[in-house]
Amino acid sequence: MTLTPDVDSVQDTYTRDGVVLLKNILSNHWLKKLRLAVDSEVQKGDRYFAYKNMREKSGTFQDYCLNSDVGQRVAEVADSPWTSLIYDQIFAKEPGTKTQTGWHTDQPYWPVAGPIMTIWIALDPVDADNGALEFIRGSHAWGAKYRPFKTDQLGAFTHYLEKDNPDYVDMPDFEKDREIYEIVHFDRMEPGDALAFDGMTVHSAMGNRTTTRRRRGYAIRFAVKGAIYEPRDEVTEWLHDSSLKPGAPFREGRFPVIFGS
Repeated sequence: MTLTPDVDSVQDTYTRDGVVLLKNILSNHWLKKLRLAVDSEVQKGDRYFAYKNMREKSGTFQDYCLNSDVGQRVAEVADSPWTSLIYDQIFAKEPGTKTQTGWHTDQPYWPVAGPIMTIWIALDPVDADNGALEFIRGSHAWGAKYRPFKTDQLGAFTHYLEKDNPDYVDMPDFEKDREIYEIVHFDRMEPGDALAFDGMTVHSAMGNRTTTRRRRGYAIRFAVKGAIYEPRDEVTEWLHDSSLKPGAPFREGRFPVIFGS
């Protein structure tokens, strides 16, 4: 049974724009469990990008990644016969966190080439005031590979990585030249809604300008048909898997197939 309403239109939008909104993909059961699990993790007080790969430990995050319907939903959007799990990550912007997350693409940070997708799930209402994600529509199809970079505690740019890698170019100043690009965000996401976006789609996140409203997001990264293992020491070593050879299909070892075969 297909889980995605109007799946052909969703696939067309994803292919064209590099991002699509999926409404109400979480049951109340999972929404409650993920909120509690996120709050427990955030209480550790680590830096903004430190809450990642929780799915490798037993508990709610692993349970959701392996046993929910999220893998099928990814396969349907990507029109792929299988879905494999890369890792998961928490993005919690507390009230008053005004720093904008810098414009970037995700794929240069991971040891994978080929088609990948992030599912970013809203655990709170999300809008332009408390940290909505912004996307440059169609940027996944430009063919550009933007250099990965390090950020500060709140997600702002500090310095580039892989400076000598000729495969990458520096990120243009999209914020300065906003009027040149087709920048989009979704006016409001309700808890349980999700964004599906391509690993090469340029995106950012607004700051949380509110004084009372949290913005908790739970992101899961997936590979689909055509993805291959491509490790790079400077950026991706924390996700390396010695059981895979470079160029192998990205679907074994640390990266289990969770839907299809």
